[in-house]
Amino acid sequence: HYFIQSNLSMAFFLSVLLGLLCSTNGLINIEKDVSADTNSIEEAVSDTSEESNDVTSGGIVPEVEDSEGDFVIFTVASEDNDPFQRYVRSLKIFGLEKYLQVLGLHQDWLGGNMEKPGGGYKVNLLKEAMIPYQDQSNTIVMFTDSYDVIFLGDKDELLEKFKKTGARFLISAESYLWPDQTLEDQYPVIKGKKYLCSGMMMGYADTFWKILNYEEIANTDDDQLFYTHAYLDPKFREDNNIVLDGTSSIFHNLHGAIREIDFGFGAHRLTNWEQGTMPVVLHGNGPTKMTLNMFGNYYPNGFDPTSGPSGECLACQETEGRVNVNDTDSLPVILTALFINDRTPFLDYFINQTFAQEYPRAKWHVRVYNRVWEHADHVQELINYHVINDPDNNFASVKVFQPKETAKRKLMELYEEAMYSCVEVDCGWYFAMDSVITLTDTNVLKDLIYWNKGVITTQLTQPGQYWSNFWGDVSNDGFYKRSSDYFEIVKRERKGLWNVAFVNNLLAIRGDVIDSGKLSYRHHTYDDSNYDVGFAANARKNNVFMYMVNLKQHGHLKKMDNFTATNTHDDLWQIFTNPIDWKLSYIHPSYDSFLSKSRPEFPQPCPDVFHFPLLSRKFSWHIIHELESIPGDIFAGSGQKNDKRLAGGYENVPTVDVHFTQINFQQEWLKVLRDYVAPIQRRVFEGYSFHGNALLSFVVKYHEKGQRKLVPHHDHSTFTTNTALNRQGIDYEDGGSYFIRQNCLVRDVDIGWTLMHPGRLTHYHEGKEISRGTRYILVSFNDP
Repeated sequence: HYFIQSNLSMAFFLSVLLGLLCSTNGLINIEKDVSADTNSIEEAVSDTSEESNDVTSGGIVPEVEDSEGDFVIFTVASEDNDPFQRYVRSLKIFGLEKYLQVLGLHQDWLGGNMEKPGGGYKVNLLKEAMIPYQDQSNTIVMFTDSYDVIFLGDKDELLEKFKKTGARFLISAESYLWPDQTLEDQYPVIKGKKYLCSGMMMGYADTFWKILNYEEIANTDDDQLFYTHAYLDPKFREDNNIVLDGTSSIFHNLHGAIREIDFGFGAHRLTNWEQGTMPVVLHGNGPTKMTLNMFGNYYPNGFDPTSGPSGECLACQETEGRVNVNDTDSLPVILTALFINDRTPFLDYFINQTFAQEYPRAKWHVRVYNRVWEHADHVQELINYHVINDPDNNFASVKVFQPKETAKRKLMELYEEAMYSCVEVDCGWYFAMDSVITLTDTNVLKDLIYWNKGVITTQLTQPGQYWSNFWGDVSNDGFYKRSSDYFEIVKRERKGLWNVAFVNNLLAIRGDVIDSGKLSYRHHTYDDSNYDVGFAANARKNNVFMYMVNLKQHGHLKKMDNFTATNTHDDLWQIFTNPIDWKLSYIHPSYDSFLSKSRPEFPQPCPDVFHFPLLSRKFSWHIIHELESIPGDIFAGSGQKNDKRLAGGYENVPTVDVHFTQINFQQEWLKVLRDYVAPIQRRVFEGYSFHGNALLSFVVKYHEKGQRKLVPHHDHSTFTTNTALNRQGIDYEDGGSYFIRQNCLVRDVDIGWTLMHPGRLTHYHEGKEISRGTRYILVSFNDP
C-alpha cells in the first residue's frame, strides 16, 4: 500500500534520479555481499569495547584523540534481545558495528515506563560515555535507539549527507508533537516535518556535549522533552547550529509518515517518495513497531522480491547462528505437546505424522492434551501403537492427559502448563502442535530448529484459501490486520523468513526463551478462546520476535467446521471439506505414479482390463467397518431380483450389496470418480471423456454362507470399475472375475487396486465362487 502514487509529477522522478546519480555512494553499498551473522553483541562490538576500555560497562574512561573523520555510534540497550540483534545485524551489513558503543547493556533499566514520558536515563548514560569526546570538534557522534531502529546505508553515505546539511547537530523529525503539546507555538517552521524526535541524532562531539549539558535531567524525566527544550531555545539553537531533519534526508520516523515510504524494490532501497529522499536510518517510533518489522523483513539485505519467481531471501543465506541439525549427537532435547481441543477429522494422520518426525527418540519428550471425549479411546490406541507396541520408539517420556483431566480446564492454563513443562525436563526446544495441522514432511522439527529463532513456525494454510497460521500485522486491539504483503507471502509468491505479528497452531519455541519468563498464554485483555492472541501480544510486548518461514511446504491446515459424529468413520465424508487430507488417507500411495503412464504401460491381466491402484488399505478397512457397524444387517434384504432401491424396482443379476445412496455416500463417490478415476480412464480408453456420472455404485459382499458367486452378465455401464477391498487367500479363498470371451480369470488383486473394463458387449463376465470366508468388492457402473 505504500507504493509511489501514480499522479506524481515527472519532475519529482527526475529529481530523485538526479539525486541518485549525484550521490557518490549510488546504490552499490546497499548491494554489498555481506554475510551478516547473529552473534551476541559482545562479539559484535568487541573491537570497540576493547578500544574504549569498556565504557559501556562503567569501566575507565579512555583518552580519545581528535582526528579528522572519527566516528562513533552510541545506543542504549538493557538486554540483548531480538530487536537489538536486528539493530546490530543492520550495522554489520554496512560495516558500522566497529563504531558502535552500547550503553546500559545487561544493566537494570532506570528510565521508567517508556509508554509514558520517560527515558532521561538514556541522556545520563550518554553524557557519561561522551566525556572522552567532549572537546572533539571533528569527531562525529551519532546516537540512536536500538530496539526499533535499523540502518539502511553505510558510513560514507551517513557522513556525506550529514555534512551537506551544514548543521553542527542534526535531530530526526516527526509529524506529532510529544510529550508537551503546549510547546506547539514555539516550534519554528521548517521544510517537511517540524517536531523533534529524540530517537535518532548526530553531530560533532563538542556540540553534542554542549547539548547534553544544556540542563540537568533525572533518569525518569523525558529525554525527548530534554532535547526539545534545547532546540526551542532560539539562541542556543542558533549558537550550536541545531537542525531538524524534516525531509528525512538521513533519519525517518515512521509514526505519522508510513505512507511516505515506498519499498523501492527497483532501486533496492527504501524511498521517501514525498520528500524525494532515501533515509539512511529508519525508526519505528510509537505505534509503528509492526510496520518496522515488515520493512525489516526486506531491508537491509532481507528479501529481494525482484529476483526470481518467488523472490530471493538474502537473510536466509546467512549461516552464522544456525543450528547444525545434521549432527544427531548435538541435537537438543525437545518436548512436543499435541493439543486436541475440538472434534478433529483425520486425527490418526495428525498423530501418526507427528510420531513419524525424524528425531532421536531418546531426546524427545511427548505430551498429549485431549479435551474431546469422543476421541479418548482412539487417542489412547494411537499412542499405544507408537509407544507401547513399538519397542524401537523409546521416547524420553510420554504422558497423555485425557478429557477427565483437561475438559474443564482453561485453554490458557493447559498451553501454559505444557510450555513450562519444557523447563521441567530441561529441553532445548518446545513444540506446540494443534490437531488442526496436517504435516506432510518428516523433518519439520529439525527444519524449524535450524533457524535458531526464539519463536518460529512454518507456513500452514487451508488449501486453496488465504486462511493461515500467521498474521502479517495486527489491529490496535491485537486481532488480525492484513499487511500489505500478506497475499504475496501466503500465496508463496515470496518465500523467505518473515518477522510476523502472530503465529499459532504450530509453534517452535527455544527453551531459553521459555526459561526467561517472557512468554505466556495468560493475558488480562483476552478471553480463554483467544489464548493464542494473548500469547502473541505478550511476545510482542516483551520484545520476542515471532518468525514464519515458508521456503518449504511442510503441510497445511484442515477445516474443522461442522465435523460431527454422525458415522463410525466420519473422515470418509470429508472429501469435499478436506480433499487433500482425504487423498492422503484414502487414495492409494502409488496412484500418482500411474498418471504419467501411457496405455501400454498399464498392467492388463486380460485384454482391455486395466489394473491400477486407486484406494488405500485404510479406505478399504473403513468402508467395510462402516457398513458392518451399522445396527442390524445393512446387507440383509439385498440379493433379490425385486429391489426397491432401484428406479425400476428390478435387478436382473442381483448381488448382496449396499448402495452408496443408502449411506449418503453417493456424492462423495462421484467426486472420487471425477478426481481420480476419470484421469486414468482418459489414459487407457483414449478418445472417450468421462465426467463422473454413475447411477449405481455399491459394495458387494460374497460370503461362504450367503451369496458365493455371480452368474455371467454384462454391466449396465460404458465402463466398470471393480476395486478389491480385502485379501484373496487370507480373508477368502478362490473367487475372482472371469471374462468369458477373453477366457481370462483375474483373482489375485491387492487391496485398493482396481480393474477397469468395458461394461457392455465385449466383456461378458462372472464372479467366480468363493470357497471360504468373505469377499468385499466396490463396484461402480460408470456412464450407464
